[in-house]
Amino acid sequence: MSHVERTPERDIARARKRLDELDRQIVRILKERVSFSALVQSARIAEGGCRTDNRRENVVVSRYHRSLGPAGRDIALSLLRLCRGRDPVPLTAYGGPPTRRAFLGPAASVSQQAAELLEPVAARELVPLDTLDDVMGGLVSGRAEEAVLPLENSLSGPVHDSIRALAASDEVCVTGQLRIAVDWVLAAAPGTRLADVVTVASHPHALAQTRKWLTSLLPRTTTKGVASTSASAAGLRAPDAPYEAAVCTRRAAEHYRLNVLAAPDVSQIPVTRFALVRHAAALPAPSGNDVTSLAVTVPTRSLTDVVECLARTHAEVLGLHTLPAGKAGHLLWLDCRGHATDPGMVRTWAELREPCDQLRMIGTYPAGGAAEPSPHRLETP
Repeated sequence: MSHVERTPERDIARARKRLDELDRQIVRILKERVSFSALVQSARIAEGGCRTDNRRENVVVSRYHRSLGPAGRDIALSLLRLCRGRDPVPLTAYGGPPTRRAFLGPAASVSQQAAELLEPVAARELVPLDTLDDVMGGLVSGRAEEAVLPLENSLSGPVHDSIRALAASDEVCVTGQLRIAVDWVLAAAPGTRLADVVTVASHPHALAQTRKWLTSLLPRTTTKGVASTSASAAGLRAPDAPYEAAVCTRRAAEHYRLNVLAAPDVSQIPVTRFALVRHAAALPAPSGNDVTSLAVTVPTRSLTDVVECLARTHAEVLGLHTLPAGKAGHLLWLDCRGHATDPGMVRTWAELREPCDQLRMIGTYPAGGAAEPSPHRLETP
C-alpha cells in the first residue's frame, strides 16, 4: 500500500475544507432559528405583547456566555439582533451609489424587461451579463447587489440552471417575483425572406416554447442554441452569422433593427416567471399574499414521505419541480402559499426535516403580479 506523506499544507487544506462545511451548516441553522424566532415574535405581537422578551433574551445570552465565555456573549447579542428582523437601510437612502441589478443580457432581453419591472426605482443600474452562471456569480461576488433569474415557463417548464444555483447557495434568497407574457417573433436581418431561413437560433428555452410553431412554419429548418434570446438577435447583425433567423422578443428585433418575419398566434403566448434575488437578510414582514419557496434534497425512496408531509400539514403547494440530484436522489423545488412565519409553514418545515437530506428556504416574498404582452401582432407573410 502506498503511503501518502502528511504535510502541513495538506493538513491545513483538509482543515479549511472542513471549516467551510461547518460554516455552511451554521448558516443553515441560523436561518432556521431566524424563521422560528419570527414566528414567536408574530404570535407575541398578535396577542398584544412586545416584539422582544428581555427575560428570554437574557437566558439566551447567559447560555452562550457559560458555554463560550465572553465571546459567546457577543455571539448571542449578534444572533438576537439578527432574529429581530431588522432589515438594513439601503445605501441609496443615504445618497449612496445606485443599486446594481444583474440580468441575462445583452440588451433588450426578456430578463431586462423583468429587471426593469421588478420593484422599479430610479436609483438602480442594470448590469447585463452573458450567462445565468455569470448573473448568479455577479451577485455572490459583489459585482451586483441584486439579480433577476428566470425560474420557469408555462410551456418549457423549470429553468434548471437557475433552480440549481439558488438551491446551492446559502448566501442569497428570492425576495420577489414577476410573471411576464413573452412576445416571441421570428426575426431576420433586412433583406432575408422566410424562404431563405435554414437555421433558427435562440436560447434553448425559447426554442422549446416555440418548437411546435416553428415546425409548422419551417418544417425543414434546424435550430441552434445560444446563451440568450437577445444574443441570437444581436448575432444576426454579424456578416458571418451561422444562422439566418432568431426567435427573440419584438423589442429585441426593434433594438437590433431586424425585420419580423412571423409571430405565433396569440393563443400560444408563453408566460415566464422571474425571481428577484438579493443577499440573504432578515425575513420581510408578511404582505397578506405571500409565497414561500423551499428546495429539498431527498432520496428517491422518500419522495412519497415528502408528499405525505405536505398533505399532513395541509400545505397549499402552488408549484413543484423535480430535478435529478445524483444517484438515487432528487432536488425538489416547492412553492407554497403563505409566509415563512405562518404557523402552517413552520409545521411544514418541521415535518420535512425528517425525510429530506437537505432543506433550504429559498425565500418568502409577495406573490406579485404579471406584466401584459404587447397587444400588436404581425401576421405570417
